[in-house]
Amino acid sequence: ACPIDFAFGVHTDIGLTCVGARANGRLVPLRYELQHGDIIEILSDSKHHPSRDWLKLVKTPRARGRIKQWIKNEEKVRSISLGKDLLEKELRRLGKSLSQILKSSAVTKALTSYGYATPDEFFATVGFGQLSPRQAIAKLLPAEELPQEGEVKPERKASQQPDEGVTLLGSHDFLVRFARCCSPLPGDEIVGFITRGRGVSVHSADCSNLNQLLYDVDRKINVSWDAAPKTAHQVKIRVVIGTDRPGILAAISSAISASKINIAQADIRVTDDGKGLNTFTLEVSDLKQLQSAMGAIRQIDGVMGVERIRG
Repeated sequence: ACPIDFAFGVHTDIGLTCVGARANGRLVPLRYELQHGDIIEILSDSKHHPSRDWLKLVKTPRARGRIKQWIKNEEKVRSISLGKDLLEKELRRLGKSLSQILKSSAVTKALTSYGYATPDEFFATVGFGQLSPRQAIAKLLPAEELPQEGEVKPERKASQQPDEGVTLLGSHDFLVRFARCCSPLPGDEIVGFITRGRGVSVHSADCSNLNQLLYDVDRKINVSWDAAPKTAHQVKIRVVIGTDRPGILAAISSAISASKINIAQADIRVTDDGKGLNTFTLEVSDLKQLQSAMGAIRQIDGVMGVERIRG
């Protein structure tokens, strides 16, 4: 266990405001592993709060549970604020005010009929990305007050964005970006997560960061690849050459070109023991194309290994 575990064991409030610790009179980092017989003093600050990084340090279920709950509550507060901001912005385009609309008894009844106990629950749904601003407004306003076709700019769909090839399942108008930690390709199984202020982040289903993200299921969103890839995706591969020989790099380049893949960048290095450690940044359309090229490279005499680099 670490000092954070100890702090939560004393009291939740002490754990939530923990900023440091002393063990046997000397300052120790929060990652310090407590030893039997240690005398621990927790340093706290009411302005300090947990971070996701704490989940990598704590060992006890109590500490882990309290941290997750705090982060979830904090993100809900932020999502309420974000949802209100998004609705306000959309309503201003229609010449309306959110505060005025909420004063209507008809709107209050409408929210109740849709299962929202409070306006904040409704705002959070928008902030989490479970409901787009336009869908939300359609629940608040009578049909005759909704914009007609051509009165406002058409809704942008994720699949229409020039740098993406992903569709959000359901009607959403959020920006989509690919997570750099795993750089998913068409053909990879993917998962989407709502990120505050940055739209939907798309991860590979085997991304190492998913364990940290999946506990907050409210931010998960179903995504799928478009049927036909529209753009090239950059991906890095590492090729290890056991014995350098004339023409081997040309052979690797030819194998890549034969798969109709462009090499955007190449980093050629030689290790102290004489092996070649080569990194190629490729522009591919999908996973199948990448696997084809990697398979061809593995067949080249002198190549010891080929792997896809994540992140």
